[in-house]
Amino acid sequence: MTDLSVLVFTGVILALIAIYAVRLRVVPMPSLAAARAEIISYIPTDTQTVTDFGSGWGDLAIDIARHRPDIAVTGIELSPVPYAISRMRAMLAAKPNLTLIRADFRKIDREPGDVVVCFLDPRVMGDVGDVLDHKMRAGGIVISRAFAIPGWQAFGEVPMKSGSDILYLYRVGKHKAEA
Repeated sequence: MTDLSVLVFTGVILALIAIYAVRLRVVPMPSLAAARAEIISYIPTDTQTVTDFGSGWGDLAIDIARHRPDIAVTGIELSPVPYAISRMRAMLAAKPNLTLIRADFRKIDREPGDVVVCFLDPRVMGDVGDVLDHKMRAGGIVISRAFAIPGWQAFGEVPMKSGSDILYLYRVGKHKAEA
């Protein structure tokens, strides 16, 4: 490859990331290992399925699959560059309990399972709440890093030891404030 072709290729990749960041109102944000470990520690032991809304580069979904081989893990990501990279990383990790889907979590026609994890921009958290209100069964757990779901009542707001973020913990069916 010539220097010019490398520059053009890099420009196309960066442009795709920027276009999807604007379109989706979400910038793909990797998670450090300590933060991932902390999130994984809040997944109940009897969990069978976990879905990562906006799985980005695959960090958290791959780590959950690695540390909890008893759980079927699904990562959902729409942005093409982070999705492609997460797919390559998943192939290298070779975890049979991990599935990655390129889709918009708002439009996917499937139940999200026992636990949903997310680390999404606050402008999208209302959409997360709407989707889970309709698709997640009562008793399901939602673990949101850094941003609360508008109109939902968390049963726990836990300061993360690995940084300045808060983990918002919700139980579907008990997530609406009593009137």
